[in-house]
Amino acid sequence: MRLAECTLCILLATQVSVTAGLDPRVLDVDKEKSRAKPGSRMTSRDRDTIHNWVSWYASEGPGASGKSKLGLRQPINREPKYFHEPSGPGGGHYDKRYFRRFIEEKQRNQHLKYLIRAWLEWTQKQNIETWLAHGTLLGWWWSSEILPWDSDLDVQVSEATLKNLAETYNMTTWSWAFEDGNVKKDYLLDINPYWTDRQRSSTSNLIDGRWVDKSSGLFIDITGLSETHPDSRPGIVTCKNMHRYHVNEIYPLRPAQFEDYQAYVPYAFDKVLIQEYRSKAFTLTEYDKYQWQPALNTWVKKENLQPRKLVTLRNGKKMKIKEDEPRGLEAVPKPTLMQNLQRLVRYWQ
Repeated sequence: MRLAECTLCILLATQVSVTAGLDPRVLDVDKEKSRAKPGSRMTSRDRDTIHNWVSWYASEGPGASGKSKLGLRQPINREPKYFHEPSGPGGGHYDKRYFRRFIEEKQRNQHLKYLIRAWLEWTQKQNIETWLAHGTLLGWWWSSEILPWDSDLDVQVSEATLKNLAETYNMTTWSWAFEDGNVKKDYLLDINPYWTDRQRSSTSNLIDGRWVDKSSGLFIDITGLSETHPDSRPGIVTCKNMHRYHVNEIYPLRPAQFEDYQAYVPYAFDKVLIQEYRSKAFTLTEYDKYQWQPALNTWVKKENLQPRKLVTLRNGKKMKIKEDEPRGLEAVPKPTLMQNLQRLVRYWQ
C-alpha cells in the first residue's frame, strides 16, 4: 500500500506544469509585451513588470543560488539570452521572431537602406542622439553608403540615451513610408531588459537593443557606451563587446551624409576605425569578391570588373587570364597610394 501511494505521488508530480514553480511575474512578461500596439509607448506598469521579473530572476530565479538541493555546484546563468537568431549560415543577421527567408545580397542591401534611413529619420524626429559605428561607419568613410557585403548595421548611443530609449520607447512599432516605390514598412524598437548591466557578465547579451524590420527580420544593432570605471579610467567609455573609446574620440559628433540622409559620426572617426580595423581599412581596395573603384566612388564585384577566361598554356597548364578586349569597368585603374592618402587627408579636414 505504501509503495502504491509513493508511485501515485510521483505520477502526480510529473504532471504538474513546468510553470508552476515560477514567479507569476515571469508569466506576465510576454502578456505585457504583446500589449504594445503600433506607435504606442510602454506604460510605467509595463516597465515595472519587466523590471520586477529581471530582479526576481537574478535573486530567486533558476540558478540564482548556484547550488542544487543536493548541494552540488550548478552553472550560474543569471542572464539568459534575450535576442535570438535563426540557425544556419547567415542566420546571425536576422531576428528570429520576424525571419521568413534568407534574402539575396542585392535585395538585402535595399532592405538595409530602408532600415538605416528609417532609424536616422526617427531618431532626429524624437531628438535622440546616435551615431554610426563599426562596419557601418567604415562604409560611410569609403562612399557614404552601406558596404555591399554587410548584412546588418551598427549604431551607438550614450548610456543616458539608452536609458531614455528603454524607459520611453521600448517595444514600440513605427511605420515608415518611403518615397521610392511607395514602400511601407514597420520597425520595432526592442531594448534588451539586461541593458542596465553595463559590464560584461556574459556573452549572451552584448547587444543592448535592436531596430528590427518586421517584414524581413533584418536589424540594426544598438549598443550603449558607459563609463564603467570612472575612478580608475575616467573619461573612458565602453560597450559590453569591449570596444573602448575616450569621450574626446566620440564628442563632439560630426554631421555627415549617409545613404543620402543626415547622420552623425564620432569626432575622431579615423582613430576609432584604426583601433578596430587597423590602418589597412583606409587603403585596402579589395575585399572578398569586391574591388574599390575611385572613378565610380563605390565597390564593384570582381566578376563584373575583370572578366577572365580559362586558357591552356604551352606547357599544358591552365590559367585564368584577363580577356584581351576590356569590357565594362575593368579599364578603370586601381587607386594609387597618393589617391588614397589624399582621400584620407580630405576626411581629416
